[in-house]
Amino acid sequence: MAEAGLLLSIASLTFQVFSGCVQGYQLITDAKDMPREFQYLRVRLKTEQYRLLDWAHVVQLDEQDDRLLISKASKGLLLDVLDQQNKLLQQFGKVDDKYRRLRSPLLVEIEEADSVLSEPPAYSPVTDPVPPGINRADSEFQSRFPQSEMLLRKSLEWAKKTRTFPRRLKWASFDKSKVETLILKLTALNDFMREMLNASQLHTLAVKQTRTEFQIMQLNGRIEQLVQVFESALTLKSSRSRIPTDPLRAFLQARGLADKEEEAGLEKPSMHSLAALAQIKALNSAIDSGQLTDDFIRDLELGHTASEIQSVELSKKDITILDRETEDTGESQRVEASYHPPSARKKQVWVEWKSYDPLTFNSGPDDKVHERVKALAALLKENNRTEQFRAPHCLGYFRDIDTAGEDRCRFGLVFEKPPGVHPTTRPISLLELLRDHALATEIPSLTDRIVLACRIAECIERLHAVNWLHKGLRSSNILFFSDTGVRDVDFSSPYVSGFDYSRPAQNEDMTEKPPENVASDLYRHPRVQGAGNRETASTGGFKKSYDLYSLGVILLEIAYWKPIDQVLGIANLHDAKPSDTIKVRARLLGDEGGFLKHIKSHLGDTVFAAVKACLEGPAAFGLWEGADEKREEIGAELQRQFYEKVVKQLEDIRV
Repeated sequence: MAEAGLLLSIASLTFQVFSGCVQGYQLITDAKDMPREFQYLRVRLKTEQYRLLDWAHVVQLDEQDDRLLISKASKGLLLDVLDQQNKLLQQFGKVDDKYRRLRSPLLVEIEEADSVLSEPPAYSPVTDPVPPGINRADSEFQSRFPQSEMLLRKSLEWAKKTRTFPRRLKWASFDKSKVETLILKLTALNDFMREMLNASQLHTLAVKQTRTEFQIMQLNGRIEQLVQVFESALTLKSSRSRIPTDPLRAFLQARGLADKEEEAGLEKPSMHSLAALAQIKALNSAIDSGQLTDDFIRDLELGHTASEIQSVELSKKDITILDRETEDTGESQRVEASYHPPSARKKQVWVEWKSYDPLTFNSGPDDKVHERVKALAALLKENNRTEQFRAPHCLGYFRDIDTAGEDRCRFGLVFEKPPGVHPTTRPISLLELLRDHALATEIPSLTDRIVLACRIAECIERLHAVNWLHKGLRSSNILFFSDTGVRDVDFSSPYVSGFDYSRPAQNEDMTEKPPENVASDLYRHPRVQGAGNRETASTGGFKKSYDLYSLGVILLEIAYWKPIDQVLGIANLHDAKPSDTIKVRARLLGDEGGFLKHIKSHLGDTVFAAVKACLEGPAAFGLWEGADEKREEIGAELQRQFYEKVVKQLEDIRV
């Protein structure tokens, strides 16, 4: 009691009530025996808890109010709002709106032997070191959400020491409408708290919530979990459509003091970003694992059938190649074409080639390779549901067999031009810009180069948030569209293409090996270079850190504004050997060439540190060499560290 009294005396009333809210969320979301079909509502409650935590992080809510970054006039209102949340959470299921005890409460305390919580699941075998940013969760459900949030741990520890809470709750009965009403009120209160923030704080909150969503994506890997996250995010969408846009009315409604008759005419909001992320990650997993069914499609509200999503093979006769092709095609050659399907208008597109080795003479591709291309085309076709990946929209694929029946042993992925771009505008790759002699003496401004570096890093962060690996990242696959030529390229709007070897990170099949190509190997981590691909085959697949290494090479090119072969002093790529490319990483990180020193002296410490972290890999991001990046906790930590040490650092540069 003495310890509790001391803690009460040193913690502000605001922090006390806030800690009660956090503990209330924790107890309800971890209550036993919730019906399986309503698990998405538990996820929704958990995400509301993280909305509250993110808000508190932005205003620097702590034990003392002297650091609280809101106006003095708002502090009393804040305490009132938190108190309302606290009452809703602590009393929910036990009493009615007038705080009278219910005869049949929804939630009851577990008093029998099973009230003791089971031991949290082990993070990893005892031989695996645990990165300092990763913490064990108290239950299997809680492990699906970030545990590294300091404010979460601090408030739960404080509440545990100073107040009497039940050890564990269970659902004695379940009333869907009651839970939805609780979520509606909590959402309204969290929305109202946003109105206390200034414009700068609102921006910081948006960034913080985006990263929380990325962490949730990493920690929810199973398809059923992703469907729950998707459905829970849609409850936020639907609940907001029933909440007045006036923040005062929303606050009063949450307290039961406002009418609802004007709600019907409210504008329907767009899909929440968390729902969009969960939708595309679940779709990726379902396509890759062969679990794409019509029931699954309905759950994700994709709008068409499974067979329609998978029907991506185009007829070769509907496609006309407009460019003259050369013998020196390299890997993933890009050509202009026209596409004229039956009963539709002709449009100008571009084609990216993906070569394959036939099993026998004129036998066609291996079935696994064909299925992978088909899955890739389906994913890139559906990826146009969100712009955050900056990937061009794929119309489908075809096998390149000419009129005489000759198989050219390649697939063509067909892409349409982005909205607003003239149909005849050709994509311009970053590699073309780097090699362009007209720009040799006109290096883009430092501002443009920093913006470009930041945008590419953000794209990779978003791809990795849904466990999607690019696996062919290089400057020839960073595209721009300019109707007026190379001198008017918008460096803030790159597209990431060349997904011809990408695949979901959780797939356990042996990764398809890339062809031998020295120019491409200059961007690849040493462990995944060459046709043998020995390391990838032996360790179970490509890793996110290999994508980050490729990103580091591209960032270095942007810093120099030269292609990597020129940076390294390779006079003729055709004469380069695998023994040369395998040493590239060591050369870039070593002191002898002075490559990183050049970046430091010309672009500063921040860009230097970001490039070095990408090239170094796991150790730079707080992981050990050889860490299993498919594991959800490892993936979440890598995601968090990549943002902190690369994306955020580039975003914060002011030139």
